[in-house]
Amino acid sequence: MFFVVLALVSINAKVYIRLVKTTSGGHTGAARTGIRTSVYAPMAFFEGDSLYIQYPLSTASSVIVTNDSTDMAILSWNFEQESSLVSMDISSLTLNHPYNLSVNAFGVWWVGYFDYMESSYSQSIQKGFSAIVDDQGKERNYGIYCIAGNANPGWNYGISGIVSGQNGGTGIYGSSLQDEGFNTGGRFAGLFHGDLKTTDAIYASAYNTLADSRLNKDMEQLETGSLDNLMQVSVFRYGLKQFNVDNGDQVIPLGYYNDDSGILEKEHYGLSGQEIKEIYPNLVTENQDGYLSINYVEMVPLLIQSIQELKTELDNTNAELESLKTGTKAITRTTDQAVLYQNTPNPFKEKSVVNCIIPQYVKDASFYLYDYSGRQIQCHEIQDRGNVRIEIDGTELEPGIYMYSLITDGVIVDTKRMIHI
Repeated sequence: MFFVVLALVSINAKVYIRLVKTTSGGHTGAARTGIRTSVYAPMAFFEGDSLYIQYPLSTASSVIVTNDSTDMAILSWNFEQESSLVSMDISSLTLNHPYNLSVNAFGVWWVGYFDYMESSYSQSIQKGFSAIVDDQGKERNYGIYCIAGNANPGWNYGISGIVSGQNGGTGIYGSSLQDEGFNTGGRFAGLFHGDLKTTDAIYASAYNTLADSRLNKDMEQLETGSLDNLMQVSVFRYGLKQFNVDNGDQVIPLGYYNDDSGILEKEHYGLSGQEIKEIYPNLVTENQDGYLSINYVEMVPLLIQSIQELKTELDNTNAELESLKTGTKAITRTTDQAVLYQNTPNPFKEKSVVNCIIPQYVKDASFYLYDYSGRQIQCHEIQDRGNVRIEIDGTELEPGIYMYSLITDGVIVDTKRMIHI
């Protein structure tokens, strides 16, 4: 059977108790529900010392109030009247005490559970209704359980909350911290105090992340190196695999993802939480279920800094190339020194040229090309001496950042960086 739990009641507030049909003859069951809506169920509410029972078009009804712990009848009434609203005096009940409420309507027993309590709240706090379900040992508990359906398409609301008046607040408030709310600081449709979890998509026109410097501490400019760190990150494409979650039904398991949403059929792109944890551990969280999540939002500043570092590097390279072209920067090299120049153009797409000087006395000379992880891509033995020209074929390379080195007689002359787009 299902019960209704009613918590502390504000003075002068009308409090409703939704009664639910029993699933067995007793007063115990596997679940307890604070508020469960049903069009045909009787409804109870009390004001002051009066308890009211309203039931739909019943011609006979009986009401029994029993002690929550002993289940012994304390008060009972029999009504044989056509009115669907009856009232009874409950002033003889003990304040701050839980009671069971049973109503016989249509020959079916409907059961509720309420605490007849003296309000400990200030007169400035009122509640339309308050439901608390905290019984231990139940299969599951619902503070509020609502179902809506079969109205016009798109006009069914399981729960509807609206903020009225001009003083702000929130239509729906949810908390995982067992608090009773706080000043919202504005007017919102919903406010959630704690983590919010969804297994499917979130649709929104905009996302705003709190980023006011007045709310931060120990702010400092991030040191360079984001580009090098992000170059270690692998980007993956993958598919999601369905797995079952515990829904209390061993026969028909419940999938974590909605099979009808198409999320399992789509190809997805992302990063590995295990890999990011090694590079940026503060961006990875181990969830309560043991799986890893990545804070993609805070990766945006790292990407911005990486672009800034790359732009600075390109500006320096282009300035050096420009000074070489115009002669404003004299670079004196003697023919008895090995020299490696910056490739031109850089960045490049189809072809780029690397110039170098190999003195006549050099016995062995080689040109090496590496990707940014350090993996060797190409190696060219240089037979010519003097001014040497090496062409890089961009069609053989993936877009990215590469490094190239000149080695003469086992000694690295220089290493430079090129960008293929």
